[in-house]
Amino acid sequence: MNLHSPIPLKPDPAAMFAAHRRSFVNVCAVLALASKRHERPEKVLARVFPDDAVAGRILNSAMSPTTSESFAWMQTATVLPMLSPSAASARLLGLATPVDLAGVTSVGMPYIGAAGVPPVPFIGEGKPMPIVDLTASSIRIGPVKKLLIGSTLTNEVQSASANTAATIIGNALATSAQQSMDALLFSASAATDDAPAGLLNGITAIPASGEAGLQGIADDLTLLAEAVATVGISAENMIIIAAPGLATKARVLVSAKYTNTILSSPAIPRGQVIGIADGGLMSGFDGSVMIETSDEMTLHMEDTAPSDIVSGVPASPVKSIWQVDAMAVKVRGWCAWQVHPGAVAFLTGAAW
Repeated sequence: MNLHSPIPLKPDPAAMFAAHRRSFVNVCAVLALASKRHERPEKVLARVFPDDAVAGRILNSAMSPTTSESFAWMQTATVLPMLSPSAASARLLGLATPVDLAGVTSVGMPYIGAAGVPPVPFIGEGKPMPIVDLTASSIRIGPVKKLLIGSTLTNEVQSASANTAATIIGNALATSAQQSMDALLFSASAATDDAPAGLLNGITAIPASGEAGLQGIADDLTLLAEAVATVGISAENMIIIAAPGLATKARVLVSAKYTNTILSSPAIPRGQVIGIADGGLMSGFDGSVMIETSDEMTLHMEDTAPSDIVSGVPASPVKSIWQVDAMAVKVRGWCAWQVHPGAVAFLTGAAW
């Protein structure tokens, strides 16, 4: 290339993701501001974010999800990581193998496990070829479960600038998404009619080596890799998820040549480390996301076991959003996940 040649431009996926997340959060802010000011969202968007063309398309999709299938940026598979891009659950689901569950109840995904390994693949003339005894099985992903991420905000958002409102709402949704998604995904909870199983469901913990420092990291990650490899799954690019303290130590102490992804989550207990084989997790999604805001509803302010306000047992505490001059934001989508048998291992008692 000479001095007169054009400079080739390379797309930056991270920058594109950040731009689309900013547009998504802008739409959430527009819907909230429009609700409080009793204006049409399109007019608010044109006034406060006139240069955000993507936000206009997201707004149409969010308000009319049945007509937004052609707009990929409002699909659940894309929006879920946008809600909390720094959350370990969002990043891990972003690395998972995507499965489109639109219009179907579930999908069977075949996998092959090795029941035997041949000796040496070199044979003499006229001698029989060794055959690996492989067992073909399948796992099912689906049906999708309804995912609701909600948060309430005081009405100071109404008097704030559009950019400030977007920041506040974006942070609120990120916190809600991280706390709820991380708690379920990295748990041992069994599947229910309402939610998929946690990644650790049915898996027995491995005792940590007990070593500290760099030696402890090496020994414990080796234990996880061996547990995954034992069932015939490659642990070459195994993803590590740990409690924040352990993950930070691992990032600081390991060599720069160790390029495996290391994630951290406050939902993981101290001393626990999870390893999941690259490609061992599948995520399924169905349809688009819908964004809703309101300043007139009554809510049961409970994030662990919310109950029906009109049931026989009164829910408590209950808050009228209108009475306390606040607003609520809700993001709704449909998703599911499933792991290949043996692709996940975890240990407890790590003391790096």
